[in-house]
Amino acid sequence: MVGAPVRAAVVRPSLSPLVRNALALMVSSMGSAGIGIIFWGVAAHLVPVASIGRASAELSAMSLLASLASLSLASTFVRFLPVSGDRTRTFVARCYGTSTSLAVILAVVCVIAGFGHRFLPAALGWRALFIVVVAFWVVFALQDAALTGLRATKWVAVENVLFGLGKLALLPLFVLVLPQQGIFVAWTVPMFIAVVLVTRYLFRTRIPEHEAASRGRSLLPSGRQIASILAAQSATEVVAIVSSMLMPLIVISRFGASANGRFYLPWTIAGSIAALISNVLSSFVVEAAHDPSTMRLHVDRTVRLVLLLLLPGVIVGVALAPYVLRVFGATYAAHGTTLLRLLLLGLPGTAVTSFFTSFLWLERRMLALTIRQLADAAAFLGTTLLLMGHFGLLAVGIASLVTEALQAALFFPGAIGRYRLVHSPTGWTSGDA
Repeated sequence: MVGAPVRAAVVRPSLSPLVRNALALMVSSMGSAGIGIIFWGVAAHLVPVASIGRASAELSAMSLLASLASLSLASTFVRFLPVSGDRTRTFVARCYGTSTSLAVILAVVCVIAGFGHRFLPAALGWRALFIVVVAFWVVFALQDAALTGLRATKWVAVENVLFGLGKLALLPLFVLVLPQQGIFVAWTVPMFIAVVLVTRYLFRTRIPEHEAASRGRSLLPSGRQIASILAAQSATEVVAIVSSMLMPLIVISRFGASANGRFYLPWTIAGSIAALISNVLSSFVVEAAHDPSTMRLHVDRTVRLVLLLLLPGVIVGVALAPYVLRVFGATYAAHGTTLLRLLLLGLPGTAVTSFFTSFLWLERRMLALTIRQLADAAAFLGTTLLLMGHFGLLAVGIASLVTEALQAALFFPGAIGRYRLVHSPTGWTSGDA
């Protein structure tokens, strides 16, 4: 009709898959970290410092054994599930079966050998529960990677936030009913529920959708190639686990449960920010593997997101460290402020190294990954053990800062080189090309 007003179409910009998935993973990590801080803050006011130390050691042992049993499959899921096609169900099921079987074996050996005598209750029932929890925790960790690799990251956020709220809600009840094991039980009960629900969703909904979209195609490497990749990556993963999850166990063995309680909170806070950076880079690997043709956009968005997380996290964290720790109690602020600041100052080095490592994963340079991780672990653990006698808990922070600074200096040229190659006319080629 003549004279009728013409309404311009309003186009709402949508987030790219990389940013959308990264945001979902960051919501998951920030929600988990925030609820985790509240969880430990409540626990710190309900139980003595020594109980915090024993519970954190038990949870660290659980995570350590589960991570060893996972055989680096979390990284493998993120890298290869985007291209696994019609082999997805078989691949995920076999990985779950292998990891849970190994988890049971490792947990049984740990209990029988008496490695957990400092923090595990002596009763047979509690030790049997610990073994079961380790087996379930493997699946709990792997399912987040499976959801990420299948580009269903919104459910990672939903799962982990609900898990965090569940354990927080159960904490006062279980601490009252089970003073010695209340923290551990409150932490693990919601995990059982999450494993059942997410496993059902994966195998009944998301995996069938992913396989249907592949139209009978799969770029998943052969079984022999997967085995060789896992062998190299497992060695890398074991070293990474030893240099991180083993630290609370070293502290409780060297300085006792009370010292471990004071150590664990700064260690967890700094680790939460590092996890946010890892979330962004995991999303980068997924999208780069899924659509290498837009690599330049993936890299630019990844760098911006990492900087947006890193700079405020380090600057604000260093400035407010004593006030954050004071939430848990004066003793945590008095003994943990300097340690937290040292750990935070090492995060820029972590970001540089992780960015470079993401390219090594995409290029399937497994030997380089293994060598890098071995050097990192040797430097970190060696420096920590060397300095513990003189600096106590601060040795961990000093070792972390020194190690990350050295790695940043070593890998920064390689990271810049990859960045420039992506932006060059010739471009960058992945290991799937």
